[in-house]
Amino acid sequence: MATVITRIIIFLFSLLIIVLLLAGAAKGDDNLRFRLLNSKEMIKQELPLDGSNKVIITESQEYPKRTYLFEPIVIFDDHDEVMICGFELSTVDFTGTKIIISLYSALFPNEVEIENLVRLEGVQLSRFDDDIPYDEMDKLELYPYGMDIIKNNQLLVAIERNEESKFPIVRKTTQNFIEDKAMVLKEFYRGEFDLHVEFVRGYPIHIPVPSNRYYLLRKIEMIDLCLLELKNNERKANLPKGQIYEEAFHRTG
Repeated sequence: MATVITRIIIFLFSLLIIVLLLAGAAKGDDNLRFRLLNSKEMIKQELPLDGSNKVIITESQEYPKRTYLFEPIVIFDDHDEVMICGFELSTVDFTGTKIIISLYSALFPNEVEIENLVRLEGVQLSRFDDDIPYDEMDKLELYPYGMDIIKNNQLLVAIERNEESKFPIVRKTTQNFIEDKAMVLKEFYRGEFDLHVEFVRGYPIHIPVPSNRYYLLRKIEMIDLCLLELKNNERKANLPKGQIYEEAFHRTG
């Protein structure tokens, strides 16, 4: 009897070892595949986004129904190089007033230095209905004067209209979104801050933005890779042409 029990134990232990070896091999294959992808390919692998089921809805007596959607921004240029990296928040209230805030770093064509930008846009949806696709809604551009974001009692980011601003405000900021491991971008993506937007000068609207319950670490990693690509593109943009060709030769040779 003791011999049978011993054989069963040995068999189960051997089976466990086989399972662990198979799991380790599968994980090794995943890690190898992960290492074989360069950062640009990893960004594109993560890019397909479907925000339809990622909308956050809040409603209370003090603050009527409002929706929030946080999304990463990644844009490639015509040469398949990373051009823009950042995050965007769009929020719509029960009246159809939509506010879009974008924080991003950009290296535009023919430029040699990364710009850090904040964009504020206001739109009135005149046929606000959940059953109507956004592209089919009538839209009236609004004229915001500025906004600020306060998080943990500190100013995270702010923007004000100047004489050159059109309906959306796009302004350079002295903040460097790439420094500090992109802290400002990541804190913006996490949500849970106070947003103040001025449509009438001197009378800001207070919007308590909730925590982003759909915060995904892999989206943060994607933006980290995007910013690394952006910095690399900035470095290449400042190289003498001969050195650029030499680097390209070594990569393909």
